[in-house]
Amino acid sequence: MSFYSYDYLVAHNNEPNFLFIIGILVLAVAIFVTSYLYFRNRSDNKYRDLLIIFGLGIFLFIGINYNNYEQQLDISNKSSETLSLMKSIAKEKDLSTKKLYSNNSSLTEGMLIKAGKNIYRVSFDDNQSSYTLTKASIISTQKIQLIKK
Repeated sequence: MSFYSYDYLVAHNNEPNFLFIIGILVLAVAIFVTSYLYFRNRSDNKYRDLLIIFGLGIFLFIGINYNNYEQQLDISNKSSETLSLMKSIAKEKDLSTKKLYSNNSSLTEGMLIKAGKNIYRVSFDDNQSSYTLTKASIISTQKIQLIKK
């Protein structure tokens, strides 16, 4: 069973999609270069065609990645809720967030929180505005893997 540290969840919550950024930059540079070549040689239609292809390519690339962006926002929002829960538990148990671990990056009924040496099961009310911690025990502590960063 894997438990993720508070710092790990913070780091992965702020992780940008570098592949998307690099793809946009490459296509933008290609558009800039072909625009320059087209305006320099207006009689040569191949640069105009390349400019149109790269322009359509950037719109296609953005359209395809928009769904991935929405999914990343959803994951980020769920991670933020877990981070808020962990902060609340740290305050309640008078612990540093560095000693908190969660077995899930999103809020789920029955998720486990490792606070120091203790493990707690988290139960939520219907709208997840309050929680109850119940001390839990793991059958085999050898299978616990702490992922710090």
